[in-house]
Amino acid sequence: MAKKFFSVFLICLLVCVMVSEHSVQGLMVTSDKANKDYIKWVDFDITYEALEDAMNVDIETYEQDLHVSWVDILAFLACKYGGDFSMYSHKDIDWFVETLNEGSSVEDITSNMKSYPYYYKAYCAVIGNFLGLDKDGNYGLTAYSPVAEGYWYTDSDDFGNGRSYGFARKHLGHDMFCSVGTPVAAVEGGKVEALGWNQYGGWRIGIRSNDGFRYYYYAHLRKDSPYIKDLKEGDTVKAGQIIGYSGQSGYSVKENVNNINVPHLHFGMQLVFDESQKECNSEIWIDTYALIRLLSKHRASPEIKETAKTAAATAQVPILMYHGLTKKQSQVNDYFIPATTFESDMKYLKENGYTAITMTELIDYVYDKTGKIALPEKPVIITFDDGYCNNYNYATPALEKYGMKAVLSVIGHACEEASVADHRAEDYCNVTWDQIKEMSDSGLWEIQNHTWDSHEAKGGRKGASKKEWESEDVYEKILKEDLSILQKKLKETTGVYPNTFTWPFGAYTEDSRDLLKSMGFKATLSCNGGINTIEKGDTEGLYLLKRKLRTPKASIAELLQ
Repeated sequence: MAKKFFSVFLICLLVCVMVSEHSVQGLMVTSDKANKDYIKWVDFDITYEALEDAMNVDIETYEQDLHVSWVDILAFLACKYGGDFSMYSHKDIDWFVETLNEGSSVEDITSNMKSYPYYYKAYCAVIGNFLGLDKDGNYGLTAYSPVAEGYWYTDSDDFGNGRSYGFARKHLGHDMFCSVGTPVAAVEGGKVEALGWNQYGGWRIGIRSNDGFRYYYYAHLRKDSPYIKDLKEGDTVKAGQIIGYSGQSGYSVKENVNNINVPHLHFGMQLVFDESQKECNSEIWIDTYALIRLLSKHRASPEIKETAKTAAATAQVPILMYHGLTKKQSQVNDYFIPATTFESDMKYLKENGYTAITMTELIDYVYDKTGKIALPEKPVIITFDDGYCNNYNYATPALEKYGMKAVLSVIGHACEEASVADHRAEDYCNVTWDQIKEMSDSGLWEIQNHTWDSHEAKGGRKGASKKEWESEDVYEKILKEDLSILQKKLKETTGVYPNTFTWPFGAYTEDSRDLLKSMGFKATLSCNGGINTIEKGDTEGLYLLKRKLRTPKASIAELLQ
């Protein structure tokens, strides 16, 4: 009996050892977001014909009055076909575009399609960053084929086929058969998260896209010299940059062994809607066969024009400043803009390659001493002051739709009053503590400090600034007491102490910097106009950051210049 038990134990142990790199790590990963409402699975089975036709419409309408997004088109088609793109007909795209041109909105067309939000989010995660402006200002594909220009390859739709090395499993990638030494290009820009030997993939590279939704896996690279010179984990790479060379390494516990019979590049794309999905037993790997056919239209130069490098030492970071959003034209002014304008701004940022970051991400970049923390190629910070509930009602859906995130600086006492009020004016009321928690938990919002009760101009004081005749000691005592109340309340509500203080009215007192530092504020936001030049290591440069006020008078393009 003991002998039989021991045999069973050995078999179980062997199975555990032979699980793939991703699955083994997944068994050890736990998530504190287990109940969060994020997408758990995606079947990306859009045909090449549907992808190409939708992409062409997007490109052709880019400079027209009505720009039709290919993500909108494909999400509509998925709903119409119940996800079965074998039913695809170009006539359905024609009808969709014609209906939009006749005055209907995407919301009108899809109002009865319950699955539309799911398909839209799923397809945004896959292809949302594949189109944009190139360095010459031309709109089209900005993602690249993994195989460089001028090199032969052949492939087939082999996703899901069986594999037997180590243990029986499905092939969660796409094999591109090519000669040993074929240059491999980064499909998108991003950060190198994995580099080195894996017994299944051999020499491999794992790159996370700048927006975090996609993890690209390049495997079976060349023996002896799989990567470009000096490539290492933590490096940032650009779309189309040569990162390595195809080969036939892998299927060996021992490093640098060629046990793959036919040279090829194994290319995989994993979707990550929540960090708990990155390494687990329910990872989302999609069939990229049709995507690879599409990307074959855009192949990178095999010349290595720029090697991978540590994160750039400087970055230009525009910070946009919003206050209120409204759906009533009578309320529009310099501080309350139409909700539709904000959504258009988010669409513009998405289509022009901007990635929204939080203040914490900016602070981490500046304080980084390893040289590995990078900012996206085109970072932008979206800020809202005061904490109106219209931010919650109108900005949140637009942020989610276009994959953006924002920083909300709240006035504590106004949120307290809103939380206990019997009746609230939807456009002018402030968010409640429950709404603040919901916003923070969503990952779309970062909550910062805009004083507890110092957002007025009276008695010789403007906002939280020092009165002209006030002593330093008295002023600092008042300021510290006010900010501390909100710091404590936001820690109780969100679980995090704010690290940024937003000066009301932009009225600041320079001598208060040491006090703010002692309270844990690593940055402050002003109302001074301009674009910020951020330098790694320059922690003082995080104080009194410049912002551009979004009014109805200027375009979003002008504000970003």
